[in-house]
Amino acid sequence: MKTHLVITALILSAITSIYSQPSASFNFLTAIPVGDFNEFSDDVGFGGNLEFFFFSPSERTPYGLGINLSYLSYGAHFYDDPYSEDLELSFDRANNFASAHLLFQIASYKGTIRPYFETLIGGSYIYSLTEIGYEHDGPVNLWIDDWAWSYGAGLGVKLFLTGNPFFNSGSTFIDFKVRYLLGTSAEYLDRNSVEIYYDEVYYSTIESKTDMLTVSLGFYFFF
Repeated sequence: MKTHLVITALILSAITSIYSQPSASFNFLTAIPVGDFNEFSDDVGFGGNLEFFFFSPSERTPYGLGINLSYLSYGAHFYDDPYSEDLELSFDRANNFASAHLLFQIASYKGTIRPYFETLIGGSYIYSLTEIGYEHDGPVNLWIDDWAWSYGAGLGVKLFLTGNPFFNSGSTFIDFKVRYLLGTSAEYLDRNSVEIYYDEVYYSTIESKTDMLTVSLGFYFFF
């Protein structure tokens, strides 16, 4: 019985390896806060997006499954202390999103223009580091972090660049996509969260949902 199970697993693995077509994409990313998030953080975020598909949409399976990794930085802001001439190092109020999502995509599998629809589910580690330094003393560090779950959907299109549009292996496409992500509540800093009065540092955090609209442009590669 165990032998039959092993043989079956090997056959399924061989079939999967034959019909699966791994691929990857890298995109430059812009994110716009939406809803409650926009009320407290109206800065546009910038970053990058890396995706790997364990198997890509094909004639046999017109859908693909992969993982999405992204990094965004919101609201970088450097500020000089008006009450002290000893301040050497300004402080950075950026909110950073390091995210991971499971990605499901339905797409055209051949041709020079390939529209697609996709859904995502995962989460983001949100953190902010503030550093304040003075001539007479070492820097003061303020670290704020939280976690937010998120899910959403998007539309995109792949435009043929090099290779063979009807034989994916080794082909490259330009990848353009728009996504809407719904995020749970998280604590973070905004531009007015940190204040300095002489040598004293005061701060407060804001809590809201972390919905965002993202637009990305990059390259899609078939292995």
